[in-house]
Amino acid sequence: MDLDDLFGRGSLTDLLEAFFGVGRPQARTAYRRARRGRDLEVSVELTLEEALRGTTRRVARGDGHIITAKIPPGARTGSRIRLSGQGEPGRGGGPPGDLYLNITVKPHPVFRREGDDLWRDLDLDLYTAVLGGEVTVETLDGPVRLKIPAGTSGGKTFRLRGKGMPRPGRPDQRGDLYVVIRVRVPSRLSARERKLFEELARLQGRTSS
Repeated sequence: MDLDDLFGRGSLTDLLEAFFGVGRPQARTAYRRARRGRDLEVSVELTLEEALRGTTRRVARGDGHIITAKIPPGARTGSRIRLSGQGEPGRGGGPPGDLYLNITVKPHPVFRREGDDLWRDLDLDLYTAVLGGEVTVETLDGPVRLKIPAGTSGGKTFRLRGKGMPRPGRPDQRGDLYVVIRVRVPSRLSARERKLFEELARLQGRTSS
């Protein structure tokens, strides 16, 4: 039996083409599986000040276009920020991949970071350590005054609440700043200063060599 006679001349061929794309290369292409684009990664380096306040970076997305990426406050080394749909374009009508920013925060010459807390050393002259007083401490937010009690020894740590780094995802909450005292002993003394220290030593029951 001639199937063309059964369906009518040309009808069988038309039916196969309609359902399976027989004889139509462009139709076969349309049936290729859609593929999602690859995820891409970009390394981003920040200063501690940028990590404190948040910042932006211009980065190239998957199709080569430059976008401005927002980095929120509190980013730390090892943070990974996902930019949805900014990776490699998809194929065959598939969705694009994502773009990931891998964060590194550069070391700071003054502050050391531990989680959301900051640490710093503060040199204190011997006289203030003995007698007490007030000193200025530089923080990432600007200078603050710190009261030093009399008899402060080296290694004593003062805590300044809320002067650390923002907590990731909660920028209204911040860690603390810890100030570690380093007592600076004078390397040279005037004759008058030496006599005063010798007198102090005698009062303490000590003798100088």
